[in-house]
Amino acid sequence: MFHLKGVHHIALNCSDVVKVAHFFKEILEVPIPEENIVEGAPVYFQIGTYTRIGLHPFGGDNGKGGVGQIDHVAFSVTSRAELDYLVDKLEAENICYRGPIARPTSFNLYFETPDGHHLEVRLDKDEHDE
Repeated sequence: MFHLKGVHHIALNCSDVVKVAHFFKEILEVPIPEENIVEGAPVYFQIGTYTRIGLHPFGGDNGKGGVGQIDHVAFSVTSRAELDYLVDKLEAENICYRGPIARPTSFNLYFETPDGHHLEVRLDKDEHDE
């Protein structure tokens, strides 16, 4: 028997790794050192304590599409101010988004990377939120 301790990384296929890495760095403010962003090479970065994302160059015929692929990646924030700040950044960069949508247990904001990866930023509600 074994115990999975977590997800090592999520791999996203990219037609332009550099462009998608800069999206994560500039829009989502992920601290990716510029020297780690190299044309034609994968880029890995850490978000929070346990989550790693890998951006992989994709030639088109090396993988499969559709069923079995990741639908979206959801990130968490801790305040409505952070969610509103991100909305302002998306608007300033003319990036289409949907939300924040009020759900029973969360507020959810949806948008895409330049390569079309579906992203969600979620604020979980506590008992004081309406």
